[in-house]
Amino acid sequence: MRFGPTGISVTPAERYESAAGNRWPVSIMPAPGELLSSWLHRLAYANGIPPRYFGALLGAPGENWSARLDRALPDRILLVLGEHTHKPLEDIAALTIAPDALARLRLPLRPGSQQTCAPRTQATWLQFCPACLAEDETPFFRRGWSLATRLSCFRHGCRLRDRCPSCGHGLAPFSQKRLVPHQICASCGAALCKRTRPAAAGARHLERLIDDLLRLHAAGHRMAEGRSLPDLLGSACFQFGRRPMSIARLPHRDRYQLFQQLAEGRSTPFGKRRSPAISYWKRVIQAAPTWSGLVTSFSDAVLPRPKAGPCPTTAGPDLADLVQAAARLHQTRQAL
Repeated sequence: MRFGPTGISVTPAERYESAAGNRWPVSIMPAPGELLSSWLHRLAYANGIPPRYFGALLGAPGENWSARLDRALPDRILLVLGEHTHKPLEDIAALTIAPDALARLRLPLRPGSQQTCAPRTQATWLQFCPACLAEDETPFFRRGWSLATRLSCFRHGCRLRDRCPSCGHGLAPFSQKRLVPHQICASCGAALCKRTRPAAAGARHLERLIDDLLRLHAAGHRMAEGRSLPDLLGSACFQFGRRPMSIARLPHRDRYQLFQQLAEGRSTPFGKRRSPAISYWKRVIQAAPTWSGLVTSFSDAVLPRPKAGPCPTTAGPDLADLVQAAARLHQTRQAL
């Protein structure tokens, strides 16, 4: 619309479809390590659609629609997301946890409303670090938070949560009916950013060792005799309550107590039945107290730290010393 000397002239604006095609108005970049469901919730919020109804738009209705897509993303939905966000399909597929070599250690996904109102004696599908959510410029949920062997935040050192600190319900951002960020509880509307206490040192050592072992497994370092490390860790049963349960079936509170109990050498919560999985857990427990971390060990091996003392006066080794060292090495090789 323009005002001119002869009156008001109206010029039709270019249609959105002509300017942007079938691309949605707002497209956001996935964060490093983000879960597909987390990115979908943020994408829905940015385009003005509550997450509960966004699943139906994608052709994936249901109360836990986005969490199911984390584990199995159909090609038709992948193509819809690529078409409307203009993101590479391989980048979108990389946000999922499927195919998943660590499936035995993932927190379980329950159908329907049982997920939201899961009793405190049951595991929920996802946990989170309140400090990370509070510090994120745009809060998002990490893939590593879906592992039952993760108990604390490696960045902040605090314990994770698997329930809303206000109402105690499990996370259900996929069922959020209001247009609010997904760090707001879908059940009571409270923020999830209430800080937790620091994790005990012994439990963190055990947790860090298991995480490093799983990283080696994911990198292709397999165990002998065809055994799978996630299967060994995930098949062991621990005695909590009336019946033994695997670690993925325990809520965060029980898993944290379990790691403390194992690290401190208190009464063993293993069941009466002995198995290779139990034996492997015991070996990991014995190695945990002296484990300094894979990153630290690698750095120390590759980049040895200088010894304490006065700085050397020379800028580097003398050339004559290098020549003599090379000659001695050549003589040693000839002798061998």
